[in-house]
Amino acid sequence: MKDFIRELQSYPGIGVKMLKYKREIKATKVSLNNSKEVYFLHFAPKEKKHSEIVIYIHGGGWNSKSPRDFEFIGQRIAKEGYDCIIMGYRKVPHVHYNEIIHDVCVEYKSVLKYLSGKNIDASRVIIMGSSAGAHLGSLLVYDKELHAKYKIGSKRFVGFIGLAGPYYFGGKLPWALKQLLSDLFEKDQDWKEGEPYTKLDLINPDDYELSIPMYLIQSDHDGVIDMKQTLVFARKAMEMNIPVTFYKVVDSKNTHSYYSTAIFFDDLAKNKTLQTVFKYIDQLTND
Repeated sequence: MKDFIRELQSYPGIGVKMLKYKREIKATKVSLNNSKEVYFLHFAPKEKKHSEIVIYIHGGGWNSKSPRDFEFIGQRIAKEGYDCIIMGYRKVPHVHYNEIIHDVCVEYKSVLKYLSGKNIDASRVIIMGSSAGAHLGSLLVYDKELHAKYKIGSKRFVGFIGLAGPYYFGGKLPWALKQLLSDLFEKDQDWKEGEPYTKLDLINPDDYELSIPMYLIQSDHDGVIDMKQTLVFARKAMEMNIPVTFYKVVDSKNTHSYYSTAIFFDDLAKNKTLQTVFKYIDQLTND
């Protein structure tokens, strides 16, 4: 409960940072079917240094926020020389898991089509997400059923980065996460239909096409998600021969919203979590 209170207390400070940050890159907005929620933002770097595309899926408990709320992340990634896309999706309570993951998969394919139209090479894609976005991103990368249904080729994926993601829904869940999940899924729907941990069982350990490396970032003082939600998922991934790197947050600002998103406001030289995110992205590049 102490960490949950710290999480709530972090919101005003994050809000101030959001108001003060400087927008240096004008994003291109692309809507799908004129939707107010299903759209993506493209942040093109002023100086492109890497061929990899970073696609970021935002968080917000599946029930709030939009790509516009996370422009600062797109700005920060583009500043490092990467094309960055931030994807949006419809929200609870108007829709539930099936519709949300549909939005993510259809929009991902639309992003690839858009990039092709801009003559931007999208043969190497890094998927990154925070909180609910990490949950959705992990499914986009590792769920073979989604790949078959939406004709998504996994060969483009060169890595997955999840910050504060809920990947395992078993055991006793933290109160906040339990409430969010009960809203995400329809009444009587089996949570395993959208549990990344369960989806790993579909992977053949000898299928190296899906041995896409993952980088999982988690704090002991999250306040919303327990460490076990990440560790249990990481162990299962390793059993499937998926390369896993785990990072435990050591920065003092280590509650859910701060280390999963607000770190992108910080000076790279002063925030160890932010340093390790970009170090890992660099490791995935072939430049």
